Amino acid sequence: MDEKIQANMMNRIALGDCLRRTAKRYPNHTALKYGERAVSFKALNEMANQFGRSLLNQNFPKGTKIAFVAPNSIEFFIAFFGIAKAGLIMVPINPLFKKEEMAFAVNDSDCEAFIFDGNLYGLIKDAFDAFKKVKTFIAFNPPSDQFPEFYEFMKNGEADEIETFIGDRDVVAIYYTGGTTSFPKGAQLTHLSLFVNINSAMIDVQFRSADKFGIALPLFHIATLTCTMFMLFTGGCIVFIPQVDPKAIMDIIEQEKLTVALLMPPLFRPILSSPEFDRHDFSSLRLVVYFGAVMPENLMHEVMDKFCPNLALAFGQTEMSPCTTLFKPEDHLAKPNSLGMSTIHCEIEVMDNNGNLLPRGETGEFVYRSPSVMKGYYGNPEYNKDAFAGGWFHSGDLGYLDEDGFLFFVDRKKDMIKTGGENVASIEVEKTIFLDPRVMEVQVVGLYHERWSEAVTAFVVPKAGETIQEEEIIGLCKEKMAGFKAPKRVIFLEELPKSPVGKVLKYKLKEQYKDLYTG
Repeated sequence: MDEKIQANMMNRIALGDCLRRTAKRYPNHTALKYGERAVSFKALNEMANQFGRSLLNQNFPKGTKIAFVAPNSIEFFIAFFGIAKAGLIMVPINPLFKKEEMAFAVNDSDCEAFIFDGNLYGLIKDAFDAFKKVKTFIAFNPPSDQFPEFYEFMKNGEADEIETFIGDRDVVAIYYTGGTTSFPKGAQLTHLSLFVNINSAMIDVQFRSADKFGIALPLFHIATLTCTMFMLFTGGCIVFIPQVDPKAIMDIIEQEKLTVALLMPPLFRPILSSPEFDRHDFSSLRLVVYFGAVMPENLMHEVMDKFCPNLALAFGQTEMSPCTTLFKPEDHLAKPNSLGMSTIHCEIEVMDNNGNLLPRGETGEFVYRSPSVMKGYYGNPEYNKDAFAGGWFHSGDLGYLDEDGFLFFVDRKKDMIKTGGENVASIEVEKTIFLDPRVMEVQVVGLYHERWSEAVTAFVVPKAGETIQEEEIIGLCKEKMAGFKAPKRVIFLEELPKSPVGKVLKYKLKEQYKDLYTG
């Protein structure tokens, strides 16, 4: 072995090394389980080596970007760790992207290879001709012999460990931040940024080699990837839940005796109100990890009483790899409505629009300093300049720190509604509307209004079988808040527009209803 690589492998931080070490500690533990298929840590490590070597045999230079498009699959982890071990970069892409969106992500990140699930071919094939640099296509479940089959391709590589130089701050993945905005940006995440983030969370929330961790949320979302790494670091088992569906989730929890589950807050109400709920046994479940948003306090108590007593909220964003705060189980009752405290290796402050750090209790933008911060947006120097202004990463989230260092979210900067000269936090209105027990989901946005500049507008999804009147929601808000915060209109919908990870796409509501007050 080259002496430089020898020295590098001795003390570096590299995600592929983490899998190798876990495979040595727990070779026969099941790492991945999807239906009847199970893969041990030893087998996963060897297949990752084979896949990585097969890519290197294609003469891809270090840093080559490789797109991956598929629903959750065992092949994701084989590809991810193979790419990581080979010193290449994985670009997970949402399989529901339309032709233009997919072509944008592939071309914006300069991908030269494209791995995909052949079952998606009919949906994504139109984008292939728009790819500028892709010359290599690899498919599992291939639609035809036109494409090399994933496992056949993998046979071109040996299972021995890959010997290649990897720097701690080498990029290992580019994740696109699209979902809540119409202009996605590629966040470059490094071996170090992910390693620090994963370990920070694992210090605050303990995971065990005996854990079985159920995931239904997509791996092209960085939060899901990070949470699965808890198991891949500790020797626990990742169990795939094939559908983001209340019954499927409840079935897998009971059948597999899951000890941990990863969910999004919008799933809790449908699970609790499901007619199947009381027919399931959730006694094996010791922890539910959720991310993205604070739960209304009444819902939090219901989840803890009926579903799982221990909850952990992870909050952050893709650019931070992603977790910046953890709301630990023991703090949920003491500090309701909080995002928790900063993770071990993340420093958080609150800043005003002039770049001044604010004292505790004052509202401003959350800014971060941490080794978990991304390397930068790929190919976007102007975005990077703004994102890292003043030596802090600017989150775009508004909130405050209390006297104990707990974070409280107020709103996204862009979601603060300016109506009649007053600022209204959309999340405050949403929490108030959630007090009506007939409400399943709600989102509040500001829409153009000639008199008010922006009009507070609520979009409500009632629970199945429930009927709610507009004046009831407006009356509730006027009872609980200042009158100017109450919605001018309440629109009832059967469902809200969402990204595949369950985030409501407020910009789509704004686009669809932009003429509500002018027509």
